[in-house]
Amino acid sequence: MKVSQAAGCPYRDDDRPAADPCADYLPLRGEEPVRWDEDLEVWIVSGFRETTALLRHPALSAAWPQRGTTTLHRAGEGEGRAAEVVRRWFMFNDDPEHAAARRIVVPLFTADRLAAMRPVVEELVDELLAGRTDGLEVMADLAVPLSSRVICRILGLPEEVAPRLHEWAPDIAALLIADYLPEVRTRGLRALQEIADVVDETLRSEVREGTGLWLLWNAHREGAIEAADIWATASLLIYAGFETTSTFIGKAVRAALHADAWALLQSGEPASVVDELLRFDTSVQQVARVATAPVEVSGHLIQEGDLVLLMLGVANRDPAVFADPDLLDYGREIRRHLAFGFGAHYCLGAGLARLESEIVLERLGSGWAGLVPDGQPVTRQHFGITVLERLAVRGTAS
Repeated sequence: MKVSQAAGCPYRDDDRPAADPCADYLPLRGEEPVRWDEDLEVWIVSGFRETTALLRHPALSAAWPQRGTTTLHRAGEGEGRAAEVVRRWFMFNDDPEHAAARRIVVPLFTADRLAAMRPVVEELVDELLAGRTDGLEVMADLAVPLSSRVICRILGLPEEVAPRLHEWAPDIAALLIADYLPEVRTRGLRALQEIADVVDETLRSEVREGTGLWLLWNAHREGAIEAADIWATASLLIYAGFETTSTFIGKAVRAALHADAWALLQSGEPASVVDELLRFDTSVQQVARVATAPVEVSGHLIQEGDLVLLMLGVANRDPAVFADPDLLDYGREIRRHLAFGFGAHYCLGAGLARLESEIVLERLGSGWAGLVPDGQPVTRQHFGITVLERLAVRGTAS
């Protein structure tokens, strides 16, 4: 069922007439699907087909923190790209190193493991919604505590660590974007060190069998990884499992409220609804790659060493692939979208993010009548990225 952009859109206000939550990125559709940015000296790719092809191209490396640079980094005062622990993240490595590191934690996200997590997530959502009868703030009351507690449970971290994830995430996010700024590096490195300290403290106690830290510690004992890889993979799963999932939950609720679309939320299959919400307002708007050899795409030649920004959110609104791409259509048949990437680096936690989002939308959709925005969503700019900070809603809990 399609939902038009009506006047009741919660993104619209007098100071910001653009109704669409992706207004920062969508103007790129007016540009070529592949273009060179002279100011930043990077390639910007926004077409769906071009982005898909480059995500799986063997000459585009995910190791951009090690190999990539921009004019901002060359002019900055930093000590090289990113931190060592971030350079060890398997998402920033290529095969075979990427596949080997990823394989260690794959058991955390199997279909059986996610099925076992469903009642846990349902219980957490019910607990977070308990006692709220006429409204809530989606981010602080639901998305943030839910995603932080879930990833702590999966990793085997104490539940009291969960509130700290919300403190660490912005500093790590800034480090990934603006590591050329000394103050950003200082805060980001501090957050990563605090995570390492928590991991070490947890490992000194009895770690639950089957958890992420248990898998990583066993891999270390068997000589498959170094101690630094435990900190690296733990910080990656903490950041990605918390930040991207909590962001998507907030964006999903915001998008479902878009143009009075909330009332239609129960009209589609949960998985299809989540896919359409992921496509409509993609949680991770862009990913970077660096060319290890010349690559031809759409008549352009990407040279070895060039940095490439793949605009996932814009690609998911490509009218050449998606009919009426700026409309929510809960009945849309989506063969593929790029919200979780594509190819070898497809998001390992995609199933978990879907699970949490489906349960949140099901509980809110079935248990809260007439849910509407309670004021404008509050966003903030964080080094060029628009962050959803507050989303107040009101309705009647049944």
